[in-house]
Amino acid sequence: MQTLEVGPAVEVDMREGMRRLASGVCVISSVDQQQQPFAMTATSVTSVSDTPPSLLVCVNKQASIHSAISASGRFCVNLLSRQQEDISNRCSGGEEGIGRFAVGNWNTSAELPYLQDCLAVFTCKTEQQMDYGTHRIFIARIEKVAVPTDAIIEPLIYLNGGYR
Repeated sequence: MQTLEVGPAVEVDMREGMRRLASGVCVISSVDQQQQPFAMTATSVTSVSDTPPSLLVCVNKQASIHSAISASGRFCVNLLSRQQEDISNRCSGGEEGIGRFAVGNWNTSAELPYLQDCLAVFTCKTEQQMDYGTHRIFIARIEKVAVPTDAIIEPLIYLNGGYR
């Protein structure tokens, strides 16, 4: 095993190391104060605690959804199945705003937009926010969880720059 030293190239080395960490793919969805919907693909989602039920998401401060979540304090985490790669691509690409909702079975008439046929939907309310580097960390209490009872559990996984 080669040890990578901390130095000027640490960011590149960090990215190379993190490519080896498999992550479930989620789409974070929210609305701004004018009720315009936003969605972005994320792999930086993790549980924090089950008492209280909470999770955290990390959002780049340059992402368009950042200001919506910061202002409203509310968002959904939609856990994608392996059949929803097209939704992940749509929500991570150049398409912005309502165009990100053109693919997938979205319920956009709810208070917060969510995918109706993903593996799980966590509806969240932010309790803490913290900036670190290029990102804001949102720690949120889970208000509601929707889990389909008939879903085959085959999550979309991201590893080494590609889907699995």
